[in-house]
Amino acid sequence: MKTLKEQVEEIKNIRGSKQSKVNMLAKLGITKYEIGLILNDSEAAVKKVATFGVEIECLVSRDAVYDKFASKFVPFEYQGYNHVDSKTIYKFVTDSSIQGENPIECVSPVLSGRKGFDSLGQCLNALNEAGAKVNKSTGLHVHVGVEELTDEQYINVFANYKMLEGVIDSFMAKSRRGNNSQWCATLRDHDFSNCVEIRDVQRELGYCRYHKVNAESYHRHKTVEFRQHQGSTDFAKIKNWVSFCIKLVEWSKENCLRSEVTNIDDIPFINKAEKKFFAKRAEALR
Repeated sequence: MKTLKEQVEEIKNIRGSKQSKVNMLAKLGITKYEIGLILNDSEAAVKKVATFGVEIECLVSRDAVYDKFASKFVPFEYQGYNHVDSKTIYKFVTDSSIQGENPIECVSPVLSGRKGFDSLGQCLNALNEAGAKVNKSTGLHVHVGVEELTDEQYINVFANYKMLEGVIDSFMAKSRRGNNSQWCATLRDHDFSNCVEIRDVQRELGYCRYHKVNAESYHRHKTVEFRQHQGSTDFAKIKNWVSFCIKLVEWSKENCLRSEVTNIDDIPFINKAEKKFFAKRAEALR
């Protein structure tokens, strides 16, 4: 009987389409991420890890949501407070932390890639046409799928964010910097250097989700939750921040910062256009 390694090598070397090889490897129980690596398809590998979800805290009337989301054929549903993931609909749930008239949290389904961003853009168009507003009590939370990360890679995400936190603060609203918000406490008071397993990060953060990066979402959703961003319904702002979070997770697979980053231009994993975007945000929020 052939070993798994022998079967994989045989499939890699047969004549046939990439999709046929993907199907055969999947039948062996190999994950999509691992298949991407086996077939030297870095794009496929990234797509598996780069699942994301967005939680948009805002103020908007239910009648307006029903009208605009239905007219744009954006699947949605009003639900009670829950933490159940969806793969198909935008759910609206209550959030007692939001202050103002018609408070609600819009939670995206699990998204990925260009189609995910297109879907998010349609949702935000509908929200804005419905008259959605944000204020200092609202936040924007981004979940990035990390099921494939090792313990070390997972720890790197938190250690890297800590080293980046000062420069990230520069392009966040003042209400979300340092320890200014009770809903997204700083990581700079914590030491991740002695962490070996994922649960060590949870322990270091006191098993509390109200940090700029939340370790408690892992066991429920297999994600890291980035909680620092202020409330927004602006697609460009949200897309750039989601991309930042995804790229940070990807970069953390192989890298761990040893010193603090203090300049946007020195952020190692975003491109020039993104650096320019965040620099403009920092200037506007100075």
